[in-house]
This record gives sequence, C-alpha cells and structure tokens, in this order.
Amino acid sequence: MRSESAMIRFRLRAVLVSAIVSGFVLTPPSIEARQAGGSLPEAALRGGLSAVEFGRSSAQAGIEFRIQAGTEEIAVSVDLGSTPDEEARTRLRAAGLTTRGTWLTTIEGYIAPARLRELAAVSGVRSVTPIRRPLADAFVGPAPGIHGATTWQQSGLTGAGVKIGVLDRGFSGFAELLGTELPASVQARCYVEIGLLSTDMTNCVTPGLTHGTAVAESIIDMAPGAALYISNASSPADMAAAVTWMTAEGVRIINFSQGAAVPEGMGDGTSPYAFSRYALVDLAVAHGALFVASAGNSGETSWMGPALDADANGWLDFAPGVEGDSLDLGVGSEISVAIRWASAASDYDLSIWQDKTKLADSSDLQSATRDPGELISFTAPSTGTFEIRVWHRAGPAAPTMRLMIQAKEQTALTYRTTAGSLSSPADSANPGMLTVGAVKYTTPSIVEPYSSRGPTLDGRTKPDLVAVDCAPTTIEPVFCGTSEAAPFVTGAAALVLEANPAATPAQLAGFLRSHATPIGSPIPNNDTGSGLLSLGPSPYGVPTALAFFAPAASGAAGTAFLGQPIVGIVDSSGELVTAGPGSTLPVTLALASNPGPGALSCSSGPTVVAVAGVARFSGCAIDTVGSGYTIRADATGLAGVDGAPFAVAATGSPPTLSLSASSTAIRYGTSVAFTALATLPGGANVPVDAVAGTGGIYGPPGAHTTDASGVASWTATPVVSTDYRVMTTEPGTGLVEVSAPVRVKVNATAALVSSIASGRTIYRSTRITLTETIRPAGAPATRGRARFDVYQRTAAGWIRRRIVYAYADAVGRARVTLTLPSVGSWWIRSRAEPTLTNGASTWTSGVRYTVR
Repeated sequence: MRSESAMIRFRLRAVLVSAIVSGFVLTPPSIEARQAGGSLPEAALRGGLSAVEFGRSSAQAGIEFRIQAGTEEIAVSVDLGSTPDEEARTRLRAAGLTTRGTWLTTIEGYIAPARLRELAAVSGVRSVTPIRRPLADAFVGPAPGIHGATTWQQSGLTGAGVKIGVLDRGFSGFAELLGTELPASVQARCYVEIGLLSTDMTNCVTPGLTHGTAVAESIIDMAPGAALYISNASSPADMAAAVTWMTAEGVRIINFSQGAAVPEGMGDGTSPYAFSRYALVDLAVAHGALFVASAGNSGETSWMGPALDADANGWLDFAPGVEGDSLDLGVGSEISVAIRWASAASDYDLSIWQDKTKLADSSDLQSATRDPGELISFTAPSTGTFEIRVWHRAGPAAPTMRLMIQAKEQTALTYRTTAGSLSSPADSANPGMLTVGAVKYTTPSIVEPYSSRGPTLDGRTKPDLVAVDCAPTTIEPVFCGTSEAAPFVTGAAALVLEANPAATPAQLAGFLRSHATPIGSPIPNNDTGSGLLSLGPSPYGVPTALAFFAPAASGAAGTAFLGQPIVGIVDSSGELVTAGPGSTLPVTLALASNPGPGALSCSSGPTVVAVAGVARFSGCAIDTVGSGYTIRADATGLAGVDGAPFAVAATGSPPTLSLSASSTAIRYGTSVAFTALATLPGGANVPVDAVAGTGGIYGPPGAHTTDASGVASWTATPVVSTDYRVMTTEPGTGLVEVSAPVRVKVNATAALVSSIASGRTIYRSTRITLTETIRPAGAPATRGRARFDVYQRTAAGWIRRRIVYAYADAVGRARVTLTLPSVGSWWIRSRAEPTLTNGASTWTSGVRYTVR
C-alpha cells in the first residue's frame, strides 16, 4: 500500500503532466508534501530543483541537461563544504551522479531528476544546485572610429601579440568568418556536455545562436591583430577551468558578455557561494587578466525595495497598494524571473500570473536550502500582460527584496528601479574588472534605457564606463545590448596593452576609465560611469612616409659610400616616429636612377628593419662609375622617397669633400674648430652645409662658403655627442657630395653643493642634502642621473660604503639627503652619469666630514 506522502507525489505528477500539455508549468506545492511526510533531507535541493524532481521540464527551467539512453538527466553542482575527495565522489556516484568537473568545494555532474532526493541525502552534501545556462546580455562598423581606435590602428597598434579570452555561448557562423572578420586561427576549449571537454571548435557552436561570434567580431574590429581563445563553458567548474586554461596560455584580457540567470548576491559585489561568478573574476585577475563584463540589460526589468506588506495579507507591495508588478510579453517570449533577499531565515515564494490565473511558481524552502532566492524560467503561452507576485511564506520580513528579469527581447516592468539593476558579476569590487554599459552608436551621449546601472548595494558607482551598441556586425546586422559594448572595451584594452605590455589588470582598467569622455554629472555617475570609451590620441605617431636623414653620396666604384644612407619613418608633419609598431617597419633600398650598368649592394642587406623610426644602412656601394645615381627607399604602406643624385668616382679616387675637427672629445661648454675641404672642380667659393645629428640623424644645415683654396672653417660649441658632416652640390651638375662623418663626444659637467660646508664636524643624526647640477640639463627622455659615492676612512684607506643615485629635474639639479652612520672621517664625491646623448662628467672634488 502506498504511503500518504507517495500518494501526494503521484497526484502532483499528474497535475504537472496536465499543466505541461496545456502550454505552461505549475510548480507543485512540494514543500507542504515534504513537510507532511517529514522526509526532507537536511541538505536540501535548492534553486528550483524541487519542481524538477516532480517532473518539470529542465529545458523550460533553463537548466543544462542531456539525454542519456533515452532518459533526461540534468546538470547539478553539489556543495560538500570542503575539498572533495575520492570517498565523497564514490558516495555521490552511488546516489546516481555522473561526476564531472570540480571547483573549490563543489562537484558537478549529471543525474536523473528522480534521484535528486537520494543525492541530497548523501552524507556530507550541503546542497544540490541546478547548473543553469548563462544568459546572453544581447537583445565592423562605426565603433572603432567612435572610440578612437582608428588612429591607434593607423599608428600600428592592432593588439598584435595580445591574447584575448572570450567566455560566451552560441558561436554559430564562427568558422565561416575565420581569416576574414576573425583571425585565421583561433584556440578553442569547447564543452560537449558539462565537464566533457573538446578542442574541436564545432563543439562550441549552438546552432542558430550567433552571440559569441558577434562578440568576437566586435573585439577584432577594435583590435584586428589580437589572438582569440574561446570557450562555451557554462558551469562554474568549467568556466573556472576555461579561465585557468586561458591565463596559462598567456591570455591577458577576458570578455564576459553574459549574466547569471540567478543573481548571486544582493548587489554589493559579494556572494554566499564560494563558486560564484565573483570568484571567477577574482581567479582571472589573480592570474593577470583584465576581466571585462557587460553590465547587463536589466535597466527596465529590475525592482529593488523594502519587502513591505502594508495590509499583512502575505503579498509583497511593489508600490503602495500594488501587490504585483507587470510586463508585456509576446507569445513564445522567454524570460528568467528571479528574486533574492538577504536572509534565509525569511521564506518567500515567486509566481507568475495572467488574468488571475497562476501560470508558474517557485517555492523552495529557504530554511532548508539556506539559499534566499527563487527563480522561474518562463515561456509566454500567449501575447499579453503578465504579473509577477511575491508571497511571504514564513519567517521575519526581509529588509530588502530584489527582483530581476532577464529577457531575450526588450520589455519593461511597470514598477522598476533602474538604479541597482546590475547582474552578477557586474557589481564586483575587484579593481581588475571593468563593468560596461551601453549607448547607441547613433546617439553615443545617451545611455540605452535597458543598460543596467548602479549604484551597488554598498554604494559604489557602476558601470565603470560605457561603449556603443547596436552597431552592425557581419554575423548580426544589428547587435544590441551591453553584450556588444563590452567587447569594444575589450578590444580597446588590447591596444593599450600592446603599447604597455607590463600593465596590470588594475592599471588597464584605470587607463580606460581615465581616458573616457565624460557624459553627465558628476563624473563618475551610475548611468555612464566615467563616460564613453575614448582611447584618445595614439601614444605613437602615425607613420605616413619615408625621408632621407642622410643621403647616399660620394664614393668610389666598388667601395663603401662616404655618406651611408639613413632613412627615417615620419608622420604627416615630417616628425620622426620614434616608438610603436610603426617605428619598426622594414625599409628597402633600390637604385631609382642608374646612369650606367651599376648595381647597388649593402653589407647590411638591401632591407633593414628600422629601430626607433630609423633604418641605418651600412657598407652600401655601387660597382660602376657614373654621375646622376639616385637611391629610393620604400616601406609597405608608406610613401617612398628618392634621394638626391650623386656621382660614383673611379676606384682609388680621393674624397672630393672632407671634414676635420680640432677635438673629438670635449667637456660641455668647450668650443670645437671645424675645417671643410672641397677639391671639386671649381671648389673655390663653393657653399657647403654643415649638418649634425645624434645617431646619424642630421638636422638643419649651417651654411658656409669655401675660400680660394677650397677651405671653409668655423667654430661651434656642441651640446651633445654628435656626428658631423658637410654636404655640397657640385656646381653645374646638381650632384650631391657628402663627407665622411666626424663624431664629437661631449661629456657632461657636474658641480656639487652641500647643505653643510665641507670640512665640518657633525653628528651621526645630522641630515646632509647634496645637490649636483648637471649640464646640459637634458630633455625628460635624456635627463641626467647623478651618482654619489660615499667613502669612509679606515686603516686600509678610503673604503666605499654606499652608492646613491638621483635623477636631475628639468633644470639639471639632482638632490639626495642622507646621514653618515658611524664616527670617523667621511668623503662624498659625485659625477653625472652618461646618457644617450652625453658622456659622463669627471668626478667632483666632493665634500668631507668628521662624524662624532
């Protein structure tokens, strides 16, 4: 004979079958049945599993499932409260769980719904929670230009060398875009089922769902040179494994355009679950990856407020006298409705109604599940208005109730609180995460109404910034929602990371927030954060052309030119591009005009990769005598340039133009006498240009004229170590002659002043400030560094005890403050260290003290 509780379950199953056939699902009052039977396990089922246990469709509940031998099995996460061991796994398998992934205190796997109660009763099990599919936050075009990425791309920054992870779902159409809208090769970690891994990218595809593909395409629009690592992981353990895989592969940015089906906290960036998405964020950032999360699209489908029941009839008030919150849905529209409150001592139930008929409910027993939340995944059986209601079943009233609806189509609650509508983990407080809201690309100063907003429950401002959405992609003609806004930020972060490879996640996040274009007031605010994603000017110049900084000229056939060619990469203003990918392009030389059968050769090779924007060729020569040779320089994507015409003399011919200096190593401030000699035909009264440049980059000429003997002399006071040449144009031919270079090394000078006169007796606690003045002061990039050596007198002589360095300020002053630690005689001397443009100074005479 069946027991009373068994008869109750039988009748409930029959009701469920009827409800499903009619197009909707009634969750049975399983709690009452269990209470009556007295058989509820202490570690109870939670998250709606009581309904599934009694026959509800897992597909309708939004739960991951599989069909095994014709039987539906659902994916669950079993929390043991401590790290699982093999003994625990054995007990769970005996209860019907096919074990898969493990993360922290949980084991995941598949189980037949009929065995859920048995699983929940296993010794050591704290809870059994369904694994629900993550919800996409979505309801190259103009975005790179709007966000400033175009200029960065033109300067050579494309995200090259940066690895980006994409945690998403629905990669339909992905393979067809490889090599065109997406990189030719992509790394994938795909899951056929929960915990069942595959490297075959086809297993990341959900037929008909293109969300992940559109996200990836939006990233590549911003950072076309980046590498992609994708995964369709959906369970906590699988997502943690995917993040671990990505970061181990060198992924530095992870895009997460998804939201939790159930809010994992009250909105303060914390969760009672150790395996929540907040923990996923912390895992990624701890391994060096910036985590970029969409804010969510619940700006019009959230409500938060006190859990009031003015008439004490058990139904929560959404507004004075209003016990239901409504929204309009079309037939077949799918939504996820969740409520959450702070304490499991309070028990609330959630239900959906239409025309006074209850269509679905969720009624976990919170005192057993210790999980203060309820969830309904619902498909509208018809077009119309539906009402959300919350019933206070037991326990004290919660101080705050949070309602959140995730919808695939845009809708709005009648009573809503846009503030605090962030999904999990968008309200995370981790400084290495960015939360991204959305503005439409056609009106980028106005936030989308559905874009979720802050503040967080603990008062922090969110989102961090906004980016555009509804911009077209190849796979989705209109791709709206914060799902598209987030990958634009991800792509921008890749450009910044390429320019600053050592940047930490927090530094990347800070850079993007600080460069955003403010929208609204104050800044930041809870609608748009710091403002619209705006990269601003590229940190590097945009290369447009080549220029000869030193032309090839003067030499004998078969021997190296006296003037070896030096080619610079310049921007549209003619300024040298000294940094960034555009400064390292390969430059190729070739003969542009050839008066004879001459051939150009260079010991450096005809192609040289530029360094800091400069390609220096060496050992270049032409093997045939002739007048009117010109050399052309070319680089891919840049305007090439022809050098000035020059002549090649017969082998053994002496130089026709030479330069000498009275000294090639001087102290700063010392003058040098230069002498140029021209032995050209008609060399008397020939104008010559003296040019100088650091590292062979020659600056503006200084004009001089030879006398009747072909000699020109002048005096100069070099400031930095520099190469000097003279150039002239042969009278009547227009051919350029260049001398061999003369390098003059300039050593800096240093003068030392102390706050206490040298020779004094002082105490050990006395602070001494030493100021060294360096000349030349130098630009910020080449500012000098002072070195201070501290000696102590011993029986063996002066022993160096310490070396202290200090950089000079804008006017060349470097300061240190120190104390002398023991009694005796001390001597401190200093010098200016060498820089890129100057040699070291001589040592100063220093200062001496007696310490008592």
